[in-house]
Amino acid sequence: MDAPFTPLSPVPRSASSALMEVAVLEYPGSLRAAAPVLSELAQRCNRTAAAGKRQGARMLVTRWTLSPRGVQRVAGAELFGEALPALIVVPGNEPSWPLPPPDERLLAWLRDSHEGGSVLAGCDEGGLVLAGSGVLAGRTVSLPDLARCPSLATVVPSWNLGERSLVDDGDLLTASGPDAWKYLSLRLLARVYGQTVMAATIQQLQLTIPRAVQDDLERFSPNFAHGDRGILKAQRWLHTIAARGVSLQDICNSAGLEPRTLQRRFLKATGLRPIEYCQRLRIAKAQLLLQAGGEIDEVSWAVGYSDQSAFRRLFLRIVGLTPSRYRRQLATQRRQRTGLPATDAAAAEPMRSAA
Repeated sequence: MDAPFTPLSPVPRSASSALMEVAVLEYPGSLRAAAPVLSELAQRCNRTAAAGKRQGARMLVTRWTLSPRGVQRVAGAELFGEALPALIVVPGNEPSWPLPPPDERLLAWLRDSHEGGSVLAGCDEGGLVLAGSGVLAGRTVSLPDLARCPSLATVVPSWNLGERSLVDDGDLLTASGPDAWKYLSLRLLARVYGQTVMAATIQQLQLTIPRAVQDDLERFSPNFAHGDRGILKAQRWLHTIAARGVSLQDICNSAGLEPRTLQRRFLKATGLRPIEYCQRLRIAKAQLLLQAGGEIDEVSWAVGYSDQSAFRRLFLRIVGLTPSRYRRQLATQRRQRTGLPATDAAAAEPMRSAA
């Protein structure tokens, strides 16, 4: 009989150059190139960050697989011990392989890891594996057709299917469609290293990124890999409700902390004060709604601002454009795309060559 799984804690980011483990979960039929490609990108970013003397975490990609003893690292235990990965990525399936029904031990590991503080990311069929584990309930996601996972045929979807090919919902990331693995990988780089290093990688590899995807890559990127369980609980609650209509006391209640303790630990964990975090989360939601064609007054109300002038000032400060100018920019981009091919297959080749 397999030993019971014991929830563990993610590696805390205590040192300025601490290693952040990004685990690629391998299952029967999963993309064989997923871990090598992501590992090569991580090494490239590590060199870029070191050359620029940038502080912060460095990504180390590990491979995990299901064994008779449960889900385990293929290698790397000497570096991370029994700690959970900061990020767990479930790649898509090889085109020639049908997606098998996920093993319940694997699904339980994903649920327990998420509860323990790991950020989960699913690409194409990998997103369906996350759906099977139940962690996507109530969240906005990007998933392929459920028909690609027969074991989910009888499941009533408990998530909200977004229109974007890449959806970053804080502690859950999903991507589907053409070039999904490329876009998800770049977003992970942004989450670990920041926008500057990610942009340098795009330039080095000469990748062509559609403007709409670029917006998704550059959107507010919160830190979930800090190891503070109380703050993590508050963050997840805020992302579930998009921080709409919350007070400081509401956040304290969600974390089970007193106001002064919460503010001190929240700033240390995320780099932002609670009110700043909520503002950025609301504006990121507003960007998505504007991209979907929402009217400015409706979007302002939807993200919790009844005063349009206050919404406009905050949007301008965070995004660098007023909501109306941002909306006009989106309309211009849509017009420009009408005369271009829907996808650029050649753009994926530099990413594939990284393997």
